Amino acid sequence: MVGGNHCQAQMEQAAPQGRRSAVLALLSGGLAAQAFLLPAERAPGAREWRSARSAPSAPGRGEPKPRAAALAGLALVLGASSTRRRSKLRALPFGISVVGTGSAAPETVVSNDDLSEIMETNDEWISQRTGIRRRHVLRPEESLASLSAKAATKALEDAKISPEDVGMVIHATSTPDDIFGTGPQVASLIGAESAVAFDLTAACSGFVFALVTASQYVRSGAFKSVVIVGADCLSRWVDWSDRGTSVLFGDGAGAVVITATDAKDDALIGFELGSDGKGACHLGVLADNEAISLGGGKEAGSASYKKLGMNGKEVFRFATSRVPETLRKLLERHDVSAEEVDWLLLHQASKESGAFLKSGIHLGQPNGYPP
Repeated sequence: MVGGNHCQAQMEQAAPQGRRSAVLALLSGGLAAQAFLLPAERAPGAREWRSARSAPSAPGRGEPKPRAAALAGLALVLGASSTRRRSKLRALPFGISVVGTGSAAPETVVSNDDLSEIMETNDEWISQRTGIRRRHVLRPEESLASLSAKAATKALEDAKISPEDVGMVIHATSTPDDIFGTGPQVASLIGAESAVAFDLTAACSGFVFALVTASQYVRSGAFKSVVIVGADCLSRWVDWSDRGTSVLFGDGAGAVVITATDAKDDALIGFELGSDGKGACHLGVLADNEAISLGGGKEAGSASYKKLGMNGKEVFRFATSRVPETLRKLLERHDVSAEEVDWLLLHQASKESGAFLKSGIHLGQPNGYPP
């Protein structure tokens, strides 16, 4: 849901006492891998992660405890931090604080048994390979903008911030209702009439890019509050006769609100971003240009789009090699040892990829992995 944005997982639990803990966040999807670090003492408490539904009591003053949450493609591992790590950041006027979260999913639920009626598959085949038993999908008359607005509204209510006070809305999606973008419509639907709004397209990594982008606007003092929404409607772009791809995707939206805080209390320790366009052919929804005559022997292309195509083996190979590499770079850059990591939540593309990464990433004994 959030930033590529096809899975949702929510977890929250305190780490064992006595451990030094770092905050690690990682999202990997498609052919990009990103990670970022957050300090636990500025991490959202139980109220902010209300969508987890099982959040424990917020820690008392002076007793920071880790928080972990994954909102549809975003993976967070939260623990403690230190001044030495923050010193790695370039001095900026402000820091950021995550003050509210929200999520939304369509009411229509499609089970594996439902899919067995339209393709040669069954619940056992799908669930054993992917860990997925059902997915939410938008009905034909429903819009992604409305779903995104629901998530954003919940996040604002959670943060107790009025839409009129929002300075920017970033809508991370690869499946907008309008090819020119849906962000301004989302801002209008939530009542943020004076906010700057735009779309950001980065597929599975969209939310991470959006959070990093928003944080730079807030840190510089350009905006005091930003709503970030990650949403996608992949059900409209998959080939529902292809059991190798269609069973993996659904629709949903997740949102967070970030606000300016004192620089010393910055909730984002650091991040690691990367892209590799050489693998673009392995996952995408490509334009299909039909030639039309413009006269004088000249032609243009009349565009439509093909269904989602994926080379699963290559995507798996990329994720399982680049995700550990990205993690190592992030930790080294900010002087965080593997033993200090308390939580690790990954982009949950499938049960198989999650299990492989769990066994291949050596980070001591973190408390959280994809279920």
